[in-house]
Amino acid sequence: MIYIAAKLIHIFSVFVYGGFLFTDNLFLGKIKKDISSEEHTKVREYFMKYVRKIVPKALIAAVLSGIYLISVNFGEISSDGLSNFQIALGIKAFLGAWLGLRGILQVFFGIQPLVFKSHIFPFALVVIIIFLSQIMFSV
Repeated sequence: MIYIAAKLIHIFSVFVYGGFLFTDNLFLGKIKKDISSEEHTKVREYFMKYVRKIVPKALIAAVLSGIYLISVNFGEISSDGLSNFQIALGIKAFLGAWLGLRGILQVFFGIQPLVFKSHIFPFALVVIIIFLSQIMFSV
């Protein structure tokens, strides 16, 4: 029962975080072309007002539930080394942990990333993580 709850929390929290990145990159960036810079600033700030209340908590939930899920699913390392599943899961976990660490440092400690200041790179990593989650059981 704990596993199912952790998986549901993980899926929902990743959905919230990924949805924010999707909306920010694909919609808010395009709106800039249709409205004035001043209006775009207002729209983006209004959007971010609500994002700041929900997305950081969802990111923490995603990281914590992800740590639990990897501890359950990774399994033992055989004498032959890591399986393809373990390699894909390890890459997915590394990318997720990097996103989580970056987000937590930025939101809760005010440490701005030195590179990748936009949300395009984190969005690309979320897409890669989703792809890995779909193929890792069949590799």
